[in-house]
Amino acid sequence: MITARADIALGWVPGEGVFRLLAPTAVAVDLVMRDHPDGPHQHSRGMTRAVDAAGVWQVHEAAPLRYYRYLVHFADRSVEIADPRARAIARCHVAGQPTWAVAVETPFDWDGDVRPGLRIDDAIIYEAHVRDLSRHPSAGVLAPGTFAGMVESHPAAAGGLPYLARLGVNALELLPVAASTWLERGRTNHWGYMPSFFFAVEPRFGLRGADPSPGAWLCVDADGSFHDPTIELKAAIRALHRQGIAVVIDVVYNHVSVDDANPLLLLDPGTWFHRDGAGALRSRSGCGNDLDTADADMRRLVVDAVGYWLDELHVDGFRFDLAELIDDACLAEIAATCRARYPDVILIAEPWSLGGYRPGEIATLGFTVWNDRFRNAVKGRPGVRGLGFAFGRDDGDADTPTLAALLGGSMPGGDSRWLEPPAALAYLSCHDDLTFGDFVRIALGEFIEGLPVERADMVAVRGRALAVHRLAALALLATRGPVMVASGQEWGRTKVALRAGALRGAICHNSFDRDDETNYLDYGDRAANPALVAWYGQLIELRKRWLLPAFAAGAMPRFFVGSAPRSLGYLLDGDDGPIAVLFNADPCPALFDLPAGRWRCLLGAVRFQARDGAGDGDGDGDGDGDGAGAGDGELLQVGLAPAVGAILMRPR
Repeated sequence: MITARADIALGWVPGEGVFRLLAPTAVAVDLVMRDHPDGPHQHSRGMTRAVDAAGVWQVHEAAPLRYYRYLVHFADRSVEIADPRARAIARCHVAGQPTWAVAVETPFDWDGDVRPGLRIDDAIIYEAHVRDLSRHPSAGVLAPGTFAGMVESHPAAAGGLPYLARLGVNALELLPVAASTWLERGRTNHWGYMPSFFFAVEPRFGLRGADPSPGAWLCVDADGSFHDPTIELKAAIRALHRQGIAVVIDVVYNHVSVDDANPLLLLDPGTWFHRDGAGALRSRSGCGNDLDTADADMRRLVVDAVGYWLDELHVDGFRFDLAELIDDACLAEIAATCRARYPDVILIAEPWSLGGYRPGEIATLGFTVWNDRFRNAVKGRPGVRGLGFAFGRDDGDADTPTLAALLGGSMPGGDSRWLEPPAALAYLSCHDDLTFGDFVRIALGEFIEGLPVERADMVAVRGRALAVHRLAALALLATRGPVMVASGQEWGRTKVALRAGALRGAICHNSFDRDDETNYLDYGDRAANPALVAWYGQLIELRKRWLLPAFAAGAMPRFFVGSAPRSLGYLLDGDDGPIAVLFNADPCPALFDLPAGRWRCLLGAVRFQARDGAGDGDGDGDGDGDGAGAGDGELLQVGLAPAVGAILMRPR
C-alpha cells in the first residue's frame, strides 16, 4: 500500500502557496489554471514529486488564477480532474458536469456565533432537503431553493427557518450539502447521495446556482467572478444557531458518483475502493463503487473532511449514510476527532447496507444509530410482518414487552444485547420510501400505490388516518432518547409525482430524482390539517417542557398495560409531579389504573373515574381537565376511547 505522510497538507494550501495532489500511480502531473472555466487565458505548471511524502505531487504557485484542475498522466492515459480536496467548485449545467476547482478565500464574519450545545439525548431533529424547504411558492421567500431562502425571516416567509422555529424542533438535519452529481444517467439526482467532492459545498444551493440555464457555469459570472456558496451556508448556519437550532448534515463516505469525472475514481491506485474476487468494483452500497475506508488515504480524506465541516462550517453534527460500509477503525477515528474538536458533536449512523447490519458494533464506537426496529414496530412492514402498533395491529415487528422497550429508547443491537439511550434514534419515516402520510393512506386502503390519484384528494388527513397519525406521533415524541421527524410528516405530507414520467399522477415511492413539486414542501397543505399540525406542536412543546427534563434527571419510564389488548402506558417522575403517557391502539376502549390524585390532562382526552367505577369527570388536552382524587392508597381509573393517546400530569 502506498500512503501519504499524515502530516503534510494536501490540496490547495494558500498559506504555503502550494498545490498538492495525491496520485500514487501517476508518471507526471500538471497544474492547469484559468481565470474563467471557459476562458481563453490558461496557464500550466508542471508539478514535481514531493521528496518527503510518497505519491504526492506539488507545485508552488503564490498567486494562482482562480480556477484550476490537474492534468494527470499515467502510463497508459491522461485525465483532467478537479482537485478531490477542493473547498469550492464551479460546475457546468450539462451532462457530465464539467468541473473546475476554485482557488478562492472568501472571508466570513461569524459575528460571535455560538453553537446550541444540544445534547443528543434531547435532540428533536427535523430531516429536510435544502431546496425542498423553500422552493415551493407557498414558502413565500425571495430566494427559493437556496441556503439564503432556507433562513429568510421576513413577514411573508412561511417556510424554512420561521416555520421550524414555530414548530419547536431543536435540530435540522440536511440531506447532503456537499457537492454531488445531480444530473445522473439522463435524469436528476435531487437528494445529493452521489457525492463528488467531500469538502466543497453544493453550488446549486447558492444564489447564483439555484436555477441555471443549460450550459451555464454555476456561481460564476461572465467576468470570472465566483460567488462562493460556502459563505451562504455559513450565514444560514449562523441564523439557525441564533434560533437555538443545531445543524446536522448528511454525509456520504461509502461510495462516490459514477456520473461525472470523479477524481477519486480516476486516481484510484487500486487500494481506494473495495473490489470483488474478480477485481471489479464492489457494490454493497448499490452504487457500484464502494470506498474502502480501511485504506489509510481514504481514511484520512474522510477524517479531514468531517474536521473541516466542524471547524470551518460550524456544523453541529453528522449523519453517516450507509455507515455499515465504513470500517470500524475509521468510525472510531471519526468519533475521536469530532469529539476532540467539539465535545457536543452529534454523530448519527445508518447501521446497514446491502452487505450487512451492524447497529450494536457501530453504537459501541460512539454513534447513535437509526432505530429501524422502532419504525417497524410502530408503523409496520406490510408484506414482511404486517402493520404495526399505530394501526392497532399485533402483526408488526414487536410484541407489547418489546414495544415498551422501544418506547423506553432501547433497540436490539443485532445480537443478544439491547442498546440503551442515546444509542438509538427513533423515527417513523425519512427521505427514503413512502412518506408516513402516504404509507398510512395506502395501508388503510384509501389509495393504491401506482394508480393515478388527484393530489387534492390526498392532502387532508381525516378519520381513521388521523387517529393513526396521532398515535404514531405520540409514540415517537414520547419516546426516551433522540427522535427525528421527516419534513412534512407533521401535516401528513403526500408525494404525488406531478411531472412527466411513468409515475405521473401517482403516489411516488422513491422521489430521489424529482426536483419539482413532488418533493417541494407545500406549506399550504398545513391549512388542510390544523388538528394534526397542532398535535405535533403540542407534543414537541410537552416533550421539551416535561419529558426531556425528567429523562435528563435520570427518571425511567415505568410501563404498565391497560385493559385492552393493544393498550399500554408509562409513568415518569417529573420535577413538578408524576407524568403518565397512555396509548390505546385497540379498537375497544381501554382503562388504565393510575395512582390516586388530581391528574391534569396535558394532551388528548380522557375519562376519569374512581376505582369502583363511579364517574368522576372528563379531562381534555386544554389543560383544564382534572380528575378527582381517590382516597389514600386507592387507584384512579382513566379511560381512553379507541385509537387515542394522552399525556397527563399530577402536580405536586
